Amino acid sequence: MSKPLIDVPKEKLQQVRMNMFRKVQREKRRKKRIVSVACISILCLSLLFSIRVSPTIASQVAKIPGFQAIVTAIAIDKGIKDIVDHEYYEEINVTQSRKGLALTLQGVIADNLGFVLFYDADASFDISKLNLEKVQLFQGDEEIECGCTFTMNASNQTYISSSVKYSFLKPIAYTSKDFKAVFHFQDEEKGNIVISLPFSLKNEIAKEKIFTANRTIDVNGQKFTITQIRRSPLKVALDIEVAKDNTMQLLALDDVAIMTESGERRESIRNDISTDGNIRDGKFTLYLQSNYFDDPASLTVMIGAVQAVPKGEDFIEVDFGTKEIITKPTYFKGDISIVQQSVAVKMKKNNEGKLLMLSDAIKEDGTPLEFKSLTISRDEQYVVETSQFEEYNGKAKLYLNYYPNPIGENIEVNIPLQ
Repeated sequence: MSKPLIDVPKEKLQQVRMNMFRKVQREKRRKKRIVSVACISILCLSLLFSIRVSPTIASQVAKIPGFQAIVTAIAIDKGIKDIVDHEYYEEINVTQSRKGLALTLQGVIADNLGFVLFYDADASFDISKLNLEKVQLFQGDEEIECGCTFTMNASNQTYISSSVKYSFLKPIAYTSKDFKAVFHFQDEEKGNIVISLPFSLKNEIAKEKIFTANRTIDVNGQKFTITQIRRSPLKVALDIEVAKDNTMQLLALDDVAIMTESGERRESIRNDISTDGNIRDGKFTLYLQSNYFDDPASLTVMIGAVQAVPKGEDFIEVDFGTKEIITKPTYFKGDISIVQQSVAVKMKKNNEGKLLMLSDAIKEDGTPLEFKSLTISRDEQYVVETSQFEEYNGKAKLYLNYYPNPIGENIEVNIPLQ
């Protein structure tokens, strides 16, 4: 005989959940074993410690209201796990409702380089066709210029638990700790739903740790220099400069990671902005999972492969008027076709899922050709990238942002942190 469900007020569940969450982190840091605790404490402790070990347990815990977003973040980013372990995650718990949609800002992680907002949404209507279009971030009355990434995965027809990640274009000054997040939803029946969530940060903002590196790496005569390593709670930034006299155009550094003396490894950040700047301009930044709360004497930077092609052979030239392929590099192995304002490239699946990204294009008069969208299709053997551009009937050069042509692999360089 099944037991009747117990109706517990939502606000009580929320308070118990966060109290247990904080208790688990305190217990872990003190490394004490406590046996005379309530069952709920033991359960929360076991679940949180098992998230990194067992994907099955993580997927089950993620179904609990309020846990899904933070559990997902911990499972894919070791830096977020460190943040929670060191109690840098700041609980907010602010709720606003509009048109039957209740939005709760559960918590925030903030540093000089970015923000992560963790939120839940409960609805009194079917939200399977509800779209999150944008999320604005304000400090006081001023909107912050930043890159924003978000997902909105409805776990069922009435509930969402997700996050919004901001990467600041320049380090933010916390002259005010009063912020406001404005969520813009669009629903087929409810129309436009705008919900503002004001919040204030109480915790001290961790200062960025900056280390001068100036380590030049020479890969078959092609040079680039790691100038700085910048560490914040949310990410590690590697600032890189490319030598101007290189004979090849560097396109990408694959599978970059850092490792401490103890063997702790941090890789690229999934589902977030992983680069800043343009490698063609000679300066760019790579972002990795953070190890901010560790203080190693040195870091080993590991690069899986350096992809590069000869300068002057790093583009495809097409004529949108005649639909002709004017030139393509001699090394290029893909099939190219033009349909209206789209260029389709068919490649064999031998580049580990990485895309050519022909988004940077220049018209024959030297002005940019506006990139509109990218469509990807795959089968067992091939992947087809279809890049759509603005209406244009002339010639244009489409620059490769990636091509599988490694000039060096499995590179390691040790950098002291002074």
